[in-house]
Amino acid sequence: MSAPADLLTKIESAADRFREAHFWIHTLEQFYHCANPFRWHLNAFLKAMKEVPQLLQMGLQNERGFSDWYRSERERLTSDPLMRFLSEQQDFVVHRGMLVPKSHGSIGISEGRGFKLGMTFPVHPLEDSDHAMHRYLRHVADGDDFLELLRPDEESLPCIHRVWRIPPFEEEVVDLAAHAWLRTGETINAVERWLGTAPEQFSLDCRHSSQKVQFELYSREKLNEELAGIRSEARH
Repeated sequence: MSAPADLLTKIESAADRFREAHFWIHTLEQFYHCANPFRWHLNAFLKAMKEVPQLLQMGLQNERGFSDWYRSERERLTSDPLMRFLSEQQDFVVHRGMLVPKSHGSIGISEGRGFKLGMTFPVHPLEDSDHAMHRYLRHVADGDDFLELLRPDEESLPCIHRVWRIPPFEEEVVDLAAHAWLRTGETINAVERWLGTAPEQFSLDCRHSSQKVQFELYSREKLNEELAGIRSEARH
């Protein structure tokens, strides 16, 4: 067998795709409140994740004994309920149509940790959170600010709370992606051990969590400016 260092170069494409998948998790967080970019980056994440085990196979398929060993290892990965489900979603995107996760929304005010006051407010899966807040402002323009989002309060800010899910999983999408990434890292580790080298320690030290991004906060000053524009529009 070649020296481990030589063999590791043969799985560099898989390792690169794995790092790419981590990058897409960051973009899911970055665009959490922008419907289309969120969906598109989810598609990119699913594609990268599905390609990692394929690239491992391609890189080492000519190494004696690898294909027989890897067959069972890959079966363990593909039989994992989450990994199988995400692979099916990728197949759906490629062959059938748009993947549109479920979107649950609420509107209210936040003091930085959860709601101080809030209520369910439908946010369509193809709608940005900013647009949902704009809809509320149109309601205020036609009636009153029944949630008092625009009432001066130095200790709180208006917010949209949003959660993305893909049934049948109850877990939020970014959290699902983080778990899938770590599970795929276990397969890479197994391949590294087969190669005779110490496996990398894969972790999400950047602490991906949907809890950090579910709340989109808004400046009252800017919302009042937008409300004034809506009212001016209505007068004309």
